[in-house]
Amino acid sequence: MAVNFSTMVKLPCQDMFAVPVTITPLVSQPGSPSYSGHGIFMTGPTDVPLIDGSIYSDQQTILDIRDAEYPVTPMAGDQVTIPFDCNGAAVGTFEILDTDEDGGGLTTLSLRKVV
Repeated sequence: MAVNFSTMVKLPCQDMFAVPVTITPLVSQPGSPSYSGHGIFMTGPTDVPLIDGSIYSDQQTILDIRDAEYPVTPMAGDQVTIPFDCNGAAVGTFEILDTDEDGGGLTTLSLRKVV
């Protein structure tokens, strides 16, 4: 029996953990107005080992969205405004750097804060 991951797995997760966002489609739909959506926002440390044995530490910030909720998937170059995280802390506006589909109805947007 086939499992619809988008509906049976990802939808309950989005309903539980997602925060509201505003997408400004600068690249995916140039000239179109911003629109509302929601997604699961996460940020955390990432460490990259370098050739000399040292470690480069950085921050990885992502937003997971369900493909079924977005008629046009946001693209690299679009902007996402996230007013608050799941703890209620203010977040800000981000540029989408990269998108990765998981094949199960979810796209991960890699983000960089707009300063």
